[in-house]
Amino acid sequence: MVTIEREHLGLMMEAGYILVGMQRFKEAREVFEGLIAMAPESELPLVALASVDFCQGKFTEACRRYKKALQMNPTSMFAKAYLGEALFFMGKRTEAIAALKEATVGDTEGKAAAFAKALLDAVEQGFTPSMLAGVDDLKQYQARIAKEKDHVH
Repeated sequence: MVTIEREHLGLMMEAGYILVGMQRFKEAREVFEGLIAMAPESELPLVALASVDFCQGKFTEACRRYKKALQMNPTSMFAKAYLGEALFFMGKRTEAIAALKEATVGDTEGKAAAFAKALLDAVEQGFTPSMLAGVDDLKQYQARIAKEKDHVH
């Protein structure tokens, strides 16, 4: 089995996230899937792969991966925070708030906690996913793709 040092894992993760930022989702997915194979003990590549699903509007798949990451590491604040985000975008506000609050309890000064706190604040001030440009278009696109897949099978 090939193993990867933590430093190299971090560099490859950064490369994958750069690809996500460039909306090169196929390549990002390949990077993160490779990292999952090389670092099967770490939940971080799985969280990263879930972020690709999230960015493509595949919220259910993203949640499934975040939950799997939490099975690997129940204290993963990144998995909890991003699970909360995905649940929120699915319209599961109560579950989302619970996950986001959990992410702020275990890691009060970290990046995951800061993200979770910011999203919680936004939600409490009335933020909804439909306020973001393109969210409804993305949901319609995903529904159309799912419908086309159902007709093919």
